[in-house]
Amino acid sequence: MICPTSYTDKSDKKLDIFPSHSSMNVLTGNWFTMKRAGLGILLVAVFLLPLIPTTSAQNPVFGVNLSCDSPAEMDVSPAGYAPVEMVCTIENTASVGASKIEITNEWNGGATADMLGATGEYSVEAGETEEFTVTFSGTTKQASSNSYEFEIFATVTEWNSIPLNEPFPRENDSFSDSLEIATYGAVELRINDVSTRKVESGSEFTINLQYTNKGNDNDRVRVDIANINDLKQQGFSFIGSEFVADDLAMGATSPMRDFKILAPSDLSDTTNFDFQFQASSTNDANADLSETLIPVSVESSQSSGALTGGISEVGEDDLMLYGAIAGGVILLFLLLGIVSRSIRKRANKKTAEQPAIELDDEPEQDEFDDLFSDLDDIDIDTDEFDDLLDEF
Repeated sequence: MICPTSYTDKSDKKLDIFPSHSSMNVLTGNWFTMKRAGLGILLVAVFLLPLIPTTSAQNPVFGVNLSCDSPAEMDVSPAGYAPVEMVCTIENTASVGASKIEITNEWNGGATADMLGATGEYSVEAGETEEFTVTFSGTTKQASSNSYEFEIFATVTEWNSIPLNEPFPRENDSFSDSLEIATYGAVELRINDVSTRKVESGSEFTINLQYTNKGNDNDRVRVDIANINDLKQQGFSFIGSEFVADDLAMGATSPMRDFKILAPSDLSDTTNFDFQFQASSTNDANADLSETLIPVSVESSQSSGALTGGISEVGEDDLMLYGAIAGGVILLFLLLGIVSRSIRKRANKKTAEQPAIELDDEPEQDEFDDLFSDLDDIDIDTDEFDDLLDEF
């Protein structure tokens, strides 16, 4: 006889073989609880492990690279000054997720230089790059010895919309360099007397001058005569050096220097020349020249001889005529002296012989009115001529 069997009942009974308080049921429950907790811990560890910094340069999950061009030297000359630009690139090295990257800097430019553009925030997608431009500016005419160090920082402040701060570490990169000042040359030539020099043929003359270093570094300043070859062909020669030069500090002025020049001696007529003095910088071949033009007028020896010859040609005939005229003038003065002396003597005799009388008020008469009428009464004695000649 077949008896029906309930597998369910047997199964249930089998499960209830161990009492609920038995050690086997306790062990089985604890195993399932530990399994679930370990899985959660494992998942958290898998997520956080990449976030822990390693000894490598970049975090394997997110990070940033910063690179910049080296800045060019800044031209601070008055004529050529221009700000300097430097291009920098930031790269989000994360494999997934956008990063917010902050740019900061350290700069020691002070009052003579400035750096702009090395600040701000940029949102960069994973594996993408972003560029920004840094601009340097400064005061003109500053010394070439000036140098300005700087450092630019790029820091990941947010990744995949997750702010990065303690306890999550931030990733950053930096670029450091220095801004240098370019050397430029500038000179100033000064000649106090720029008027025309008038010299005789074959004579020596001197031109004095000074020069100043107006550049931003020590410089050797040199002065030449630009048209010296043409002047040599015209007959000029130079005593001593044909140029002058001095090593001058920034802003310094040279002592007084001179060019000694010998004028040509074979000119047929008075001739004018121009001396083109030119000061230049040794530091900077592109620097402007400082120039001064000095006119020189050379009188020919033939012109001087013509004047002397003209005087000699006046010579004998004319000199005889001039001598005769001079003798006549002298004789006239002698005659006037004799007449005047005689008149005075005669007047003195009359005054001594006549008694004093009172004169009525009459209009004064010029003492020369009767001069010529008295000449008729003059009695010239021989001894009077003797006295006069004795006085001479």
